Amino acid sequence: MKIVIVGAGEVGFYLAKRLSQEKHDLVIIDVDPEKCASAQEALDVSVVEGNASSQSVLREAGLESADMLIAASAIDEINILACMVASKMGVKRKIARVRNPDYYTESSLLRPEDVGVDLFIHPEEEVIEEITRLLLRASASEVIEFENGKILVVGLKLDAECPNLNKPLKELGNEEQRKNFRVVAMLKGEKTIIPTGDDYFSKNDQVFVVTTRESLSQVISLTGKADQKLDKIMILGGGKIGRGLAEKLEEKIDVTLIESNKGKSVRLASQLRRTAVFQADGTEIDTLAKEGLLHMDAFVAVTSDDETNIISCLLAKHLKIQKTIALVNKPTYLPLMPVIGIDSTVNARISTANAILRFIRRGSILSVATFHGIEAEVIEFEMQKTNKIIGVPLKKLGLPEGALIAAIVRGEEVFVPYGNSSIEYGDKVIVFALPKAISAVEKRFS
Repeated sequence: MKIVIVGAGEVGFYLAKRLSQEKHDLVIIDVDPEKCASAQEALDVSVVEGNASSQSVLREAGLESADMLIAASAIDEINILACMVASKMGVKRKIARVRNPDYYTESSLLRPEDVGVDLFIHPEEEVIEEITRLLLRASASEVIEFENGKILVVGLKLDAECPNLNKPLKELGNEEQRKNFRVVAMLKGEKTIIPTGDDYFSKNDQVFVVTTRESLSQVISLTGKADQKLDKIMILGGGKIGRGLAEKLEEKIDVTLIESNKGKSVRLASQLRRTAVFQADGTEIDTLAKEGLLHMDAFVAVTSDDETNIISCLLAKHLKIQKTIALVNKPTYLPLMPVIGIDSTVNARISTANAILRFIRRGSILSVATFHGIEAEVIEFEMQKTNKIIGVPLKKLGLPEGALIAAIVRGEEVFVPYGNSSIEYGDKVIVFALPKAISAVEKRFS
């Protein structure tokens, strides 16, 4: 598929990296010569330097012959205009990343179809949804839902309290429990592996487990953690994410919001109905303690500064706060977060890319999700009658290296399959895959 990507910033670069691994024909457009040079050097893509609001630049990128446009620059209007031009050129699928709610809320006078857009992606909303899922599952470092929450992919950090350290995975729990979960990936240091039954848990491993909602508590207990409810939360940062998160949570739990800017904190106090708003510096531990941090169940840092978010979360962890979540946008920081003790990390580029990848992989592919800190995807397929793998035992499928079938949904039933299991027409199949296996997996299951 030929895909034109507008913007070589964090989101555009990340998407290009993921999609180039799947051998798509990619062209990136950016007005910044340094970003163009970086993309040209690091990625197997074509690069056009110029403003994507220009029709001549879009033609130079070959947009007229493209199958898809992903407009992911930092400027909403450029993204929308590029999609409008793409629509006139006959491009089948157009995605625009927008941050101004005027373009995508229900009250907007312009609908996506009015401006030639098939899908609006708003990064802040994606991050807010991800943080909400993490707060609902306090022990998890990452939570991704499939089938309206019937199936969960849960990331868990192992510490010295894990009762199953150095035990083979095939011996975790009892036989009945093992039918309800599967460890699909383990991050050991900087290496991601797809484990077998003979692999084992080690201290500081980051593990990813597929399970059902009903079995989640059992899975969490196997790692030595408790799935505790959060009643009091402190949010640092009153930007779009902080305010949106407070609005989403304040009717359900007690929310305190800390904002360093005086004018903004006054506006937030008048706009939020039940959230307590204070003006304070997020890196001053005494001030945070004074505003109630010691009594909080969770601390969420979502300022525009990565370092402030990281430092404040470490301070909160030092004060024994149960759950810490940091917004971290610099990709070089992400692998360090579990090591230094922050419970969960959210990243706007990954959240945005997840939403875009879900749209790209339509057809027999129902959903796609990626993870923080590991290069991997979980893909949900719906099995068609014509697929040759229907009725074949899984042990005879010959899946590519770096892929495994994590779960199957059959009607209302959800189960973890084993070697003698087979796939039936109409099943929904959850497959975990490393980048090198994604293309082969899509061919096999689509």
